Amino acid sequence: MEYTIKQTQTQKYFFNLLEKEITKEYKFATYIEAVKFALFEQIKYIYKGNKRLNVFKLFYNIAEFNKHAKNNPMHYLNLSNAERINLDLYYKILIDKNITKLRKH
Repeated sequence: MEYTIKQTQTQKYFFNLLEKEITKEYKFATYIEAVKFALFEQIKYIYKGNKRLNVFKLFYNIAEFNKHAKNNPMHYLNLSNAERINLDLYYKILIDKNITKLRKH
């Protein structure tokens, strides 16, 4: 089954007087590829046929991850302090390397 992600962007023209919405559609063969892309781009929904799947029911978004990583840095970062780490960049690294740390409990 094929997984689809729809991304909508708004472009403004002529000194922000005109707006145009552009919708891009991405297709993925596997669920995990679609989830990784959705997490990286912070897109909430993945479509599988007529079904709409919410990515952030199972995984943290960047804001939630930052909050939990600051409260419990030993679990998420393997460090005692989260002040010296760029958490947004670390979140994107975890998407590829260890996506299980981004799962909600």
